[in-house]
Amino acid sequence: MPAPQRVTRAALTAAARAIAERDGIDAVTISAVAAAVGVRAPSLYKHVAHRHDLLRLIADDAARELDEDIMMLVGSASGSRADPVASLTAIARAFRALSARSPRAASLLFSGAALSAEPQSDGMVALTRTLLDAVRAAAPGDPLPAARTLTAWAHGFCTMEQAGAFQLGGDVDEAFEFGLTTLVTAFTAGRSPRR
Repeated sequence: MPAPQRVTRAALTAAARAIAERDGIDAVTISAVAAAVGVRAPSLYKHVAHRHDLLRLIADDAARELDEDIMMLVGSASGSRADPVASLTAIARAFRALSARSPRAASLLFSGAALSAEPQSDGMVALTRTLLDAVRAAAPGDPLPAARTLTAWAHGFCTMEQAGAFQLGGDVDEAFEFGLTTLVTAFTAGRSPRR
């Protein structure tokens, strides 16, 4: 009799994410993911308690990927941070790129699946820290309002873009850059130049 197949967290995450992107979030079920990794559904309960856990795996993976993308765009030579304006711009552009290649995983970043469970996932903690650090470096005062504003704008823009909701013509890339420049300029208006 063959030994039962071992299932890793990485395999579960990859299978759940592939199903979400191919068939939609509603298709991510215990049965579907179990079939994708080659085990029976009851075996999956050793790894996840319910479907919500699968959605959290996808969201955490997307958060980790986005944080890595941001770090590559921003760069941190010798541990120093890039220009704050460049950092905020990189964050928004990286989110847009993730939304284009993995729209369903990106949508889970701000859903109950990602945010409601405690403790917050490692990927979301790292991504939140990256965003707050960038805003703190760019804008005076409490970084949370600006971080929420940038996040809400980028998520809303990308959600509309993925849904094909921009029907009035014009250049969508130009509109994205206009919105991003407007927000970043507003955030950094009160910042003192560094000496």
